[in-house]
Amino acid sequence: MTEISPLDEPTPDGLDNAFMLPEFIMENEPLVTLYEEMVKRLRQEAKGLPMNTLQQLLIERISSFYVQIKHKENTSTFTMNQQKEFNVYWLSLTQEFNRLLAASDDKLRSALLIEVQTIVSEAVSEVKDPEDRRTVRRVLADKFANIGL
Repeated sequence: MTEISPLDEPTPDGLDNAFMLPEFIMENEPLVTLYEEMVKRLRQEAKGLPMNTLQQLLIERISSFYVQIKHKENTSTFTMNQQKEFNVYWLSLTQEFNRLLAASDDKLRSALLIEVQTIVSEAVSEVKDPEDRRTVRRVLADKFANIGL
């Protein structure tokens, strides 16, 4: 296991019991390490985004289900149909997570652009000369238009 486990950190919203692997996985150190790394990375990818309970549990499901798939692959207890079903289900979880990240990214981008607009507007209003102020506004409008804003 890794020295500093993401599972040692307080689980958001007191969901500690949700982030417990089944005993048959806990006996497999490489899979426990994989699980810990997946949780850490998924949390990192979502860092800065508001994460509700369902999103936190989605991180747990994505990670634990993946290591359980790996366990089944390693122990050859999969039929081809089962493996396909497990993979389809796991991919549906990851698609949902990616959709949530994309939606949050769009919201953050919109909020950031509004903030930038406010800052630029306040800064331009500090230009005392009306002609200079018009020139600065025109240049800014052109520059922002050139990058699609």
